[in-house]
Amino acid sequence: MPVTKAQLSTLYPRAIPDLLSGVAAAAGDVLGRFGIADKPDRLAYFLAQVGHESGGLTINAENLNYSAKRMTEVWPRRFPTIAAAAPFANNPEKLANFVYGGRMGNGPPASGDGFRFRGRGLIQITGRDGYREVGARAGLPMEADPDLVTVPGNALLCAAAFWKWKGLNPVCDARDFTRCTIIINGGTTGIADRREWLDKVRRVLAAPPPAPAAQPPAELVIRVQKALLRAGFAGVGAADGDAGPRTLAAITAFRQSRGLAAGGIDAPLLKALGITP
Repeated sequence: MPVTKAQLSTLYPRAIPDLLSGVAAAAGDVLGRFGIADKPDRLAYFLAQVGHESGGLTINAENLNYSAKRMTEVWPRRFPTIAAAAPFANNPEKLANFVYGGRMGNGPPASGDGFRFRGRGLIQITGRDGYREVGARAGLPMEADPDLVTVPGNALLCAAAFWKWKGLNPVCDARDFTRCTIIINGGTTGIADRREWLDKVRRVLAAPPPAPAAQPPAELVIRVQKALLRAGFAGVGAADGDAGPRTLAAITAFRQSRGLAAGGIDAPLLKALGITP
């Protein structure tokens, strides 16, 4: 089942615009290629987990600028006291190298791997092993260039590649959302918020699509089609008065060539074509 940009916009209303556009543009290919769109539960679980991990497409990289108090809450075993956390307060690089160093394929803290391979992307890929494994499945040299994960056009691909690496489609098919969360998070942190995202995703995907816009009068469509043909946009096909896919594609190409904003048969288009309504 496909997901549209309109649905993504409803689901993630505060999304970073470039990130939303990148995700929407890649959705048809990526979600199909990785089998995520094949079944409703797969798509719902994926979009819900992405919603939680990325803050609704508002976060594309881990923020490690913590106060000492916050560190004792997030990593109580590593920082049992405020005094233990104080040397790392408001120092993201030092903190990442300490908490992520020596694990997940990272070298020791002095190697800088902890910060280099800190959490990034829609699903917060973390650790050298993660970047290597996801990169291999995404076809991107992510271990050599971790920032590739934050490129909007790569965002969905990397999240889907992570999903494949972790074998999450069968977990979705078993309808085990808690297990899905544990595989992604290592525990059940944020499970209540993740379930709220799941409920929202199901509501958005179940909503009927908006009614199609009314067709312009056939006489006007014919005039537009003829004007497009005169302008060299032969892809419009016959001037038959039907604003179908070929006509809409020709309108889009014409608008782009004239620097017009996206749209259909409207006043700016008619003016550019020299048509008086």
